[in-house]
Amino acid sequence: MNHHNSLDHALQQRRRDMDAAFADYDAGAATRRLADRIVQEQLLAALVRPGTIGPQRGTRFADAHAAQNAAAADLEQLCQAVVARPTTGPLLGDFVHEREADGALVFGCLLYLTGRPAPAAFWWRYAAGADDVEAMRLLTLHHRIEGEPQDAHHWAGRLHAARPTPAPAVTEEAGDPEAYVARVEPGIEEVDDPDLGEICRPNDRFPRLLAAAGHG
Repeated sequence: MNHHNSLDHALQQRRRDMDAAFADYDAGAATRRLADRIVQEQLLAALVRPGTIGPQRGTRFADAHAAQNAAAADLEQLCQAVVARPTTGPLLGDFVHEREADGALVFGCLLYLTGRPAPAAFWWRYAAGADDVEAMRLLTLHHRIEGEPQDAHHWAGRLHAARPTPAPAVTEEAGDPEAYVARVEPGIEEVDDPDLGEICRPNDRFPRLLAAAGHG
């Protein structure tokens, strides 16, 4: 009897110790992190070894991959719409000397269309820090493409709270944004900025290339 009482007492003490150790543990947050990691790991495995998964899992992974592709198409289209605006030339011209949020948004789109997604996201975050709604929309798509659901959720929440206007659309009279990007792309350089670190920014040729491109 004493033996059983001692065992019961030890088990109860062990349970109290465990409860105290995990009193502040957020099980919900841990579950979400684990789910995000599993999805990303399984998606990568499916893309690398597509023949090793069953049809049901394959469907889920295909859907996730399709969603990323759709986000990439949307981001490409939005960047083209931003660059195609008649205000692009003046905003980029001002951005050479003044790092304003609206210029940072456009320059980020220019970087994205030249194949520089990470530097583009830097300038979108810069613009979003000044409550630029379009930058929040672009960041949401960017993080979806990169497989970063928590960051995408953060910017989607900011976007929803800001009550955004509809996304811009490319119009027929806007011209060819891809041709414009190709003409001004040599005016971009990567530098180690003393304040911002390694970034892409306009170089000395940029204003001349803007003028030659004749945008706006």
